[in-house]
Amino acid sequence: MNSVYENLEENLGELNSILPSEYLIDGYDSKILCKKIAVVIHLHYSDTFDKYKKYIDNIPREIRIYFTTSNNELSRKIEALSMNRGNCIIIQKNNRGRDISSFLVACRKEILNYEYICFLHDKREKYPSMKSDMDKWIYSQWENMLGSTTYICNVLTYFDINPQLGLLLPPFPLGEHMPFPYEKNWHQNYKNTIKLAKCLNLQCDISKEISPMALGTVYWARVDALRKLLEHEWKYEDFDAEPLAADGTLSHAVERILEYVASDNGYKSKWVMTDRYAEERLGYFQTVLSKAFERLQKSLGLRYIYELDQFDDRSFEFKKMCRNYKKIYIYGAGLLGVNCLHFMNYIDVMVDAIIVTDMIGNEPVIEDIPVYRLNEIEFDNDTFVIIAVTKQYQEEIFGNLKEKQLPMNNVYNWDSY
Repeated sequence: MNSVYENLEENLGELNSILPSEYLIDGYDSKILCKKIAVVIHLHYSDTFDKYKKYIDNIPREIRIYFTTSNNELSRKIEALSMNRGNCIIIQKNNRGRDISSFLVACRKEILNYEYICFLHDKREKYPSMKSDMDKWIYSQWENMLGSTTYICNVLTYFDINPQLGLLLPPFPLGEHMPFPYEKNWHQNYKNTIKLAKCLNLQCDISKEISPMALGTVYWARVDALRKLLEHEWKYEDFDAEPLAADGTLSHAVERILEYVASDNGYKSKWVMTDRYAEERLGYFQTVLSKAFERLQKSLGLRYIYELDQFDDRSFEFKKMCRNYKKIYIYGAGLLGVNCLHFMNYIDVMVDAIIVTDMIGNEPVIEDIPVYRLNEIEFDNDTFVIIAVTKQYQEEIFGNLKEKQLPMNNVYNWDSY
């Protein structure tokens, strides 16, 4: 059975491709544009048409463009653009199935005649409050598919020099209210995607525990990679009638199944980005990660990726250990001690006090927990001490506790790595 998940964590970097926008990559041959290549663009909103023109202008004139729409006003705008550009075909379509039926019904037979295909569509926010995030999503899709004429040539060259590559997808969109990069993205669509996979007789593994790579139904593809999906004789009536539900429809399943169709036919899928978009994305994630860990540290005592990765195991381990003791102390009133206290609060384990070697520079109470000097504490076999100080002080503190005849089995080093 083929799997798109083999060594996923180890090879996550290999799922990302960054291609330059302003210079051609090694392996480029001008004959690449002689191959059978098409771009299919579905447009629905007349008032946002101008937003996409600069990207359409990037498409080399050797590449045929198929425009699909069900909007008569938009048809006239597309006709004006097509007359100036040439090599365009406009197809009026039924709006049922929206963008999905554009490439699976309106243009399906035409697409099967090509070697490479790019598919894009317009988008619009449902509510004014979503406009900023929607603009970022549109930018992610169109920039990373049609970022420049040079970039398009690089995408085609990348396919040509990587014969195992079947699908190039824009990365998950970024936005202040967009959770896509941080979640599994199945929502209510895992079962209907499995149902669709069975309908197409796919033999690849589809795990609910791993997010599908494709989101938004925008892609560059080697047509052969999507052949099982494209050779199915879809009809408009296969798709849900308007108003389309927000989740759980056939359209949502098609959106998520693309990489699995490619995998079933022996092809790999990757996310692709222009170099300028990748630079912006890296800066965004650096800022977001910094903010996230600032809050994780304050709320859960987590400082870095290892602690986040170990969080569930550590929580279970601590709750289990702490049940064996009547008194629990944290040794250390600095940042690590406070982090440890936040963690203990989260797992609902009561800390009796915080211990310090002396009170110089220390407050008598930290977040409602009393702070005592070491010589004020009496230890016995029912006492558990968590040492939460940096490495330079740990040896001294272990020695202090040994002098107090506290069994070392009753001591845990919070910062042992």
